[in-house]
Amino acid sequence: MEDNLNVTPEQPEETGRKGKNKVKKSWKQELREWIVALGTAIIIVTIIQSFLFRIIRVDGESMETTLHDGERLFVNVAEVRFNKTVPRDSIVICNYPNRYTNVLGIRFKTYFVKRLVGVPGDTIYRENGVTHVVYQDADGNSVDEALDDRYALYYINGSPDDYAPYTLGEDEYFVVGDNRYNSHDSRDWNDSDDANDVGPISKGMIVGCVREVIWPLNHIRAAK
Repeated sequence: MEDNLNVTPEQPEETGRKGKNKVKKSWKQELREWIVALGTAIIIVTIIQSFLFRIIRVDGESMETTLHDGERLFVNVAEVRFNKTVPRDSIVICNYPNRYTNVLGIRFKTYFVKRLVGVPGDTIYRENGVTHVVYQDADGNSVDEALDDRYALYYINGSPDDYAPYTLGEDEYFVVGDNRYNSHDSRDWNDSDDANDVGPISKGMIVGCVREVIWPLNHIRAAK
């Protein structure tokens, strides 16, 4: 004969405690958490902008027709930060000596977008108002490039601001705008008015190389 077993069904375990109250944070705790989160975000952004990349807006027409006013640029910071030199013909974001913008009494560096046309070892000179850069091409041939030859029409017999050949030092770069006749750049140097002189800049003044135009969306392209 089979035995009859009285089995008491198992009771489901409680999944949680009833009546558990949440502990409300004090305003000081909330403020502290917001400050930590904000500080962390600022540190992350600073690291990204200082070592990896930046997004820069074009302001002005000095790089027409290559870049246009209002376009947003992807700037490769690491390419400049972790290499010894910057290649010729790069489009760069840079700052000039003693150029700052004041915002609420705080002084910030003013940045410019230009093309790098002279690298260490190149020779710069001005003749008949025209600035020249002399360099060797990939085949070792000497190239004498006039940066703004139209000025020769105004200074047929020479300009008072002409100067003798100058060889760029090991940490000197020469930058100009692609819109050569509407750009304030390294050519403003060794002239009768030195108030806004730029001249050669150092590698430390170069923030990064412009690689892409990323805005507006219908104008996305490589920056060359």
